[in-house]
Amino acid sequence: MSFIEMDHLPPNFFEVARKLEPMQTVPPPEELEPSTEVEVETEEALSKQVDEVGINVEQDHAYSTNVDNNAELRNLLTNNLLFKQQLDPQIVSCIYAILLCNEIKKQRATYLYRWIQSKQKDLVPDHWELVYPELSELSQSFLLATKKLNTPMQLKCEEFGLVTATFNQVIPNDPYILFDLVKFPNFPLNVIDANGIQTDHEKSVAVISNSIIEGIFKGLKDPKFVQQVNDRRKMARRREKNVLIYIDKLRKKYSRLLGIRVDFYLPADKKHLTHKEIVAHFHTILQKLRRSKSMLLKGYVWKLEQGVDQALHVHGFFFFCGSKHREDISLGRMIGEMWDKQIDGKHSYFNCNTSKNRKKYKYDALGVINRADQTKYDNIVKVIHYFAKFEQYVLHSSLERVKTLNTGVSPHLRDRMGRPNLTKHY
Repeated sequence: MSFIEMDHLPPNFFEVARKLEPMQTVPPPEELEPSTEVEVETEEALSKQVDEVGINVEQDHAYSTNVDNNAELRNLLTNNLLFKQQLDPQIVSCIYAILLCNEIKKQRATYLYRWIQSKQKDLVPDHWELVYPELSELSQSFLLATKKLNTPMQLKCEEFGLVTATFNQVIPNDPYILFDLVKFPNFPLNVIDANGIQTDHEKSVAVISNSIIEGIFKGLKDPKFVQQVNDRRKMARRREKNVLIYIDKLRKKYSRLLGIRVDFYLPADKKHLTHKEIVAHFHTILQKLRRSKSMLLKGYVWKLEQGVDQALHVHGFFFFCGSKHREDISLGRMIGEMWDKQIDGKHSYFNCNTSKNRKKYKYDALGVINRADQTKYDNIVKVIHYFAKFEQYVLHSSLERVKTLNTGVSPHLRDRMGRPNLTKHY
């Protein structure tokens, strides 16, 4: 099917319709010192940032006890409303594409409308009946989200690529036309061929919508698409597993740790920095922490990601010696100030350990962490999961070949580093 043009319009169509640009597409991937403890209650207001990971953890467990992929993604959209976050429109478009694909797989749907032929004594004439209302709503939400895109898609999302390709194949030049006509399944549309010439052939909105759902269904079963999705998700889960193994080694090595979370952002005049420049700055901070004789750093996990404001930032989780340190708020502030000095920023960090911020978390993974405290370690696992999870679905193109989830050196390896001890041979 080629480009489709309206022949007849609903009475109120011109009151609601707007001129829309062709839907964006993405090219298919080639392959798939400790001081006196001082609470800084104004840090959140100063930084104007929020703990995105913390919000996701809290909302996820508040809304669902048996979390599936759809619940996780819907919670991101819910967070957008509840916490008044301005989510990146590209992320929203990808989320709706994934939700649409997941619902099609769940229902094994190859159509949206079913033709109902009236019987001889029926008063209702022949008509199209909507079979999957959820698919219809998700399709509309996807079209509405993509209308808001004003820049080329920069996220790698196989589902977004599949859905947009299907829409553009069925309705090449104006896929958004279905947004206003979805409630008029019997409405006829004239087909225009690839050369822009109108044909005498008509197809209803229902037939066109069914073609789109069928095309997505077939695409989801394509071996190449399945391999691409599985490879990316396996990589994200493998990274998460490696981090959890690292945390387990820290737990076995140290009976008490002090957990500190600091998120590192870029000021407005630095948001152009590349991921290599940001990582270089962050490595400088890590080097200073490792070499400090007064700050006994025992381990760390950090995640580089694209934020909701389309700027890169770093989530850092630091583990200090629990027998030597108690003042997690001060340590968090000191680490944040080191970042500010490094990038010439003005409170460009979020200290998750302040009393005000920690009160928000039902699932506390910060502060003193005793080896026997299983609850605290379970909460750490939840945080690590959210460090890793979104890359199972969406990854920024600039980070496609970058290791975004990293840890320090494992304790048993760290002990073996340096000059060998030759005295044992004499």
